[in-house]
Amino acid sequence: MTLSIENVSAGYGRNPVISGIDLQVASGRVCALMGRNGSGKTTLLRCINGVLPLLEGRIQVMGREIQTLGREKIARMISVVPQVSFSPFSFSCVDMVLMAGASRIKAWSAPSVKEKQKALEVMAETGIVHMAQRAFNSISGGERQLVMLARGLFQDTPVMLLDEPTSHLDFANQHKIMALMRTLAGKRGMTVVITLHDPNLTHYYCDDVILIHEGGVAARGETLATLTDDILSKVLGDNIQCDVTKKGVFVVIPKQIPQNLNK
Repeated sequence: MTLSIENVSAGYGRNPVISGIDLQVASGRVCALMGRNGSGKTTLLRCINGVLPLLEGRIQVMGREIQTLGREKIARMISVVPQVSFSPFSFSCVDMVLMAGASRIKAWSAPSVKEKQKALEVMAETGIVHMAQRAFNSISGGERQLVMLARGLFQDTPVMLLDEPTSHLDFANQHKIMALMRTLAGKRGMTVVITLHDPNLTHYYCDDVILIHEGGVAARGETLATLTDDILSKVLGDNIQCDVTKKGVFVVIPKQIPQNLNK
């Protein structure tokens, strides 16, 4: 198992935000973390990345315990695509991608020609090679997310973590990012863990899902079997139903829509 989380509890100070978390994700699979705001999704990502110490339990990547590794070794095993990205300096998009290779490049050394070519290849893979020389801060939020995705892929790790990568994107870019992530996970054999709020995106693009409620696991398993009316209503705090439209499209919607909207 590429990523293994066993009985993990963690928080800030001695106050646990999450407790008793168990999760296993195999290579080539995309796993969604779902839950209400403040449920502990981002806290769990920080634990996986070794940024937040555990109060209890252990996390292993490729059989190696994260808590025992230094930052350089963790960077070779785990890449992170943050929710929002901005640079205080006027770096080009290709420079932003190249920075992810820091763990492979010796101190005070510049990226090699081979590394630069690899960065351009990854940008081509994500459909943004035409933006290589553009200033990162001059492009749109959706384009920056694609650059950060290319940066994570350039880091070339067995595990990738994405923290709500669709939260600031328009409808088309939400699906573009998710479809691309799903395809690349299978193609590269990566283990992907992604926090999401939209159960529809989870249904269409994620193999597995873990639903976190009040700091613990409310449900886990393969997406199709796990996303049900009852569990979504419990975790997301509303009367929710999973339905299929007349055209055969799976959707997750509120059970009751106000009458004045039903026109």
